[in-house]
Amino acid sequence: MRKIYLSLGANLGDRAETIREALRRLAGMAGTKLLQVAPFYETAPWGKTDQPGFINTCAELSTEMEPVAFLHCCQRIEKDLGRVRHEHWGARTIDIDMLVAEGAELDTEELHLPHPYLFERAFVLVPLADIAAELPVRGRAVREWLAMLPRAGQEVSLAAEIAEPFPLKLIACIDEERGLGREGRLLAKLPEDMENFKALTMGGILIMGRKTMESLPGPLPGRVNLVLSHSLAGQEIPEHYQGFEIIGSLQELWQQLGKLCAHEQKLIWCIGGGEIYRLLLPCAGEAYLTRLPGRYGADVFLPELEDFVLLESREGEHCAFERWTRVGK
Repeated sequence: MRKIYLSLGANLGDRAETIREALRRLAGMAGTKLLQVAPFYETAPWGKTDQPGFINTCAELSTEMEPVAFLHCCQRIEKDLGRVRHEHWGARTIDIDMLVAEGAELDTEELHLPHPYLFERAFVLVPLADIAAELPVRGRAVREWLAMLPRAGQEVSLAAEIAEPFPLKLIACIDEERGLGREGRLLAKLPEDMENFKALTMGGILIMGRKTMESLPGPLPGRVNLVLSHSLAGQEIPEHYQGFEIIGSLQELWQQLGKLCAHEQKLIWCIGGGEIYRLLLPCAGEAYLTRLPGRYGADVFLPELEDFVLLESREGEHCAFERWTRVGK
C-alpha cells in the first residue's frame, strides 16, 4: 500500500457536493482507502483570475495502485463528474491533482511528482498542512513550506458551505444482525434508547427518509426535521406531516444545510432508514449505535462501518451504547 496525497478543487455548479462525490468515488476505487480529508476552503482563482472562486481541500489515501494508474482513475472521475479541459487553469466542475506519492518521484510528460506547483499555492499547502503537516517533501515538512510561502494575494478561508468534509453524525439502533427495522417499524422502543436519542439530537438537524417520517407521530420537537425524498418533492404535504421539510435531492440538501448552519453551527444527524444511511454514510464522521441483544427478524439493515473505529462503549440496562469515529478524523 502506498500513501497518496491529492488536492481537490471546484468552482462550477454545487462545488462542495461535487467534491464530496469525488471523495466518495475515490474511496470506492479498487485497493484504495480514504484516510483523511481536510476542511473545505474558499479560495480565489489562481493562474487565470477572471473566473469564479474555488472550494479546495486535500485528501490522504492509501492504494495498491501505481501512481500513473491512480492518475488515470482520477481523470476518469473528473470526466464522469463533468470536467472538460477547455483551457489551462480555466473554470472546472472538478479538479483532482496528485501532489505527493509515497516513495515516488516522477518527471514525465504525463505526471510530475511531487506536483511542481505544490510549493507555490496557499490553497494547496493550507489544507495539506491540516492533514499532513509533518509530511516531508523535497527535504522540508509541509508546515515549513507553508511558513515560507508569501501569503499576499493568496488568502484562503473556511468555505461558506459546510467546511467539515464529514459533517454528519449517524445514529441508529440495531440488533445482532445489524437489523434496523421490520415492516416499517423500529425493532424495539426502549425508554433508555429514546432518552439517549433525545439527549444527543435535541437542538440539531435530523435527516430522514420518507418511511422514517411516516413511522413518527409528527416532527420531533426541538429539532429541524428534513425528509430526503425525491418522490415527495413538489407534492402537497398532508396536514399531519406539517413541520417536516421535504428535500428532493442531495444538492438541495446541502444547500439547505448550508443555510441552516450559516449563522450557528448545528449538529446534523442522519436517523434512517436503510437507504438514507447508505446514501449519507460517506459524509458521516461519527456514528452512535444502540445495540440490542438478540435477533429480531429485521428486513432493513445498517451498512457496515468499514472506515470507522470504536471510540467508546457503555452498557445500559437492556442495551449497549457505542460511539464510532471515522478513521483519521
